[in-house]
Amino acid sequence: MTRGRLRRLLRSSDAVWPVIATPSRDGGHQIDLELVGGRPGTDPSVDVVDPAALADTETDLRAVLLEAGTVARVRSGDLWDALVGAILRCTTPAERARAVYRDTATGFGTSYDTPVGRASLFPSPQLVLQLSADVFEVYGLSHVRDRLRTAAWVARELESRWRTVPSDQLATVLAAVPRLGSLIAGAAVADLSGDFRCLEPGDVLVRRRVRALVRAASWPDDPREFGIRWQEMTGIERSAWTVLVLAADARHTVQVP
Repeated sequence: MTRGRLRRLLRSSDAVWPVIATPSRDGGHQIDLELVGGRPGTDPSVDVVDPAALADTETDLRAVLLEAGTVARVRSGDLWDALVGAILRCTTPAERARAVYRDTATGFGTSYDTPVGRASLFPSPQLVLQLSADVFEVYGLSHVRDRLRTAAWVARELESRWRTVPSDQLATVLAAVPRLGSLIAGAAVADLSGDFRCLEPGDVLVRRRVRALVRAASWPDDPREFGIRWQEMTGIERSAWTVLVLAADARHTVQVP
């Protein structure tokens, strides 16, 4: 984050884009994309989710999300980036995951000049496959070393072919890979497609956010029981509800003078 502005560097099919979120005086954010590498015409997809469009469930949670407002989410445009994010999401506490990702990207990734400073991508699949065990340990990645190596192999094998595979089929293919499994596969495909029904209904991060946002509500902590109730309440809108709930944990709250 730089001077109240959040940034994320994304790979798309043939380009690199910094995504910059700048807080505005009305409490919202301006999202800017600027090409810093590769060719134009490959802009990342941005999904906008308005809680006012959700069915009225007459719940405290909907009221909380309405107050928080509309969410804009930028999809990952690269299978490797999505797999790395999913692996860290499913294995590492959020703050630690962000630090590990940033340090590894700075140490071994390709860097680019952006409007808000220098930023780096996570190392490529080829480089990750070449890193020694000592490097994984130094950068706090020992616990996911084998998963990252597997994901790097998968990303190289599928290359651009994954773009032609429907989301549900891609999730099935990735879930069958040893050391990945259904949780990582679902998170990666959700990041790529913007369809968060790819996550299990009882997803641990969704459970935590719902229970934190509406503490007075009697949401169960058991994954299966939560998943049943979550699916019943959200129905065909589960993806939108999930995006809004997860964004509540990542919302930028820097005030604009």
